[in-house]
Order: sequence, then C-alpha cells, then structure tokens
Amino acid sequence: MKIKTHLFFLSILFIILNVYLPNTIAQDYTLQTLRGHLDSVRSVSFSPDGQTLASGSDDGMVRLWDVNTGETLRTLRGHLDSVRSVSFSPDGQTLASGSWDGTVRLWDVNTGETLQTLGEHARGFNSVSFSPDGQTLATGRGDGTLLLWDLTPSTISNTADVNQDGIVNIIDLTLVASNFGETNVDAADVNGDGVVNIVDLTLVAGAFAGNAAAPEQ
Repeated sequence: MKIKTHLFFLSILFIILNVYLPNTIAQDYTLQTLRGHLDSVRSVSFSPDGQTLASGSDDGMVRLWDVNTGETLRTLRGHLDSVRSVSFSPDGQTLASGSWDGTVRLWDVNTGETLQTLGEHARGFNSVSFSPDGQTLATGRGDGTLLLWDLTPSTISNTADVNQDGIVNIIDLTLVASNFGETNVDAADVNGDGVVNIVDLTLVAGAFAGNAAAPEQ
C-alpha cells in the first residue's frame, strides 16, 4: 500500500514538474517587439517621462520609439560605426550617444538634429551618462579612461571664441585650421580632447554660422 501511495505522489510530482510548472515559467510577458534596426541592439534607454525609448545598434543608427505604439518616431543618422550607449538628459530634451566611430553625439530629441559632436578617439566610446542636473556628461572610452564634459550652455560658445575677442568669426576658424593636428594647443582645442581636429573646426563653424544667422537687435 505504501509503495502505491509513493508511486501516486511521484506521478503527481512528475505531472507538476513537467506540465504545469514549465507552462508557468514560460509565460510570455512581452508587451511589444520593436523592429527596425538592421543589426544587434547594444543599448536602450527610457526618457524620463517613460513615453520614449532610445536604442543604439551595430547598424550605426540611433532610434527613438513611441513606447505606447511601438512605432519609430525618428531615426538619428550620423555615427559611422556601432552605437554602444545611449542616454537621455534629465529633462528628456537631449539624447547622448557614444559610438565606436570615436565620437559622442548630442541630439535634439524633438527634431532629431545633432546639437553637438564631442571627441574623436580611435578606441571609441562604450558608455555615456548624464549627471542628475544635466550639466555634465560622463563617457567611457575603449582605452579604459573616463571623460567628463561640461555641457553648460555658455561653454561651447565661449570656447569657440578661440581668440577671445567676444565674437566667433572667421579669425577663430583660421586659428583652428592653422593648428590642425596639433596637441597641447588649449585655445584651438575647442572640445578639450587633447588634439585640434575636425571636431573643433565643426564646433567653431557651427557657432560662427549661428552668429551669422542671428537677427540684429
């Protein structure tokens, strides 16, 4: 009798372990499947309000998704290699992306336009993160170093004024171009990455264009 009882309970246990328990574990809690990237997705980040999801991929693209519908809101193009990390600013208006192309990009979430390009490093960037006040960006590079970037609104306009004459103009562009490829030239190294390069020239050109387009008071 005891043997039959044991066999009965063993049978019940077998059914639980092989029928009911796997079905419980295998329940699919997926809300949505978002498709659009052409290669591996390396990083994802929710906006502070939880309504938008950003993703970075080996296809070199950054995508912004509507969390409620699963639709792509914008595809951000500009990186030339895998995008390894994405991060929203605390106010949700700016997205940072770090790539193996050696740059970090800051994007306007509302327009999808590049606001700023930081750095130019052969080993690339693996991680990005905003400080709680949004004024500093931390980045991790492939050479094992971390960089902290000052994102206060006045920083770029001030540093782009290479000769510090109070306005960004053709003279500043010329000074950057004449020091192209040089190191330890602090004034012309607008983004502070240690070398005067195309990124510095782009930043000065952008500030110059902004001044040229500004309406007269």
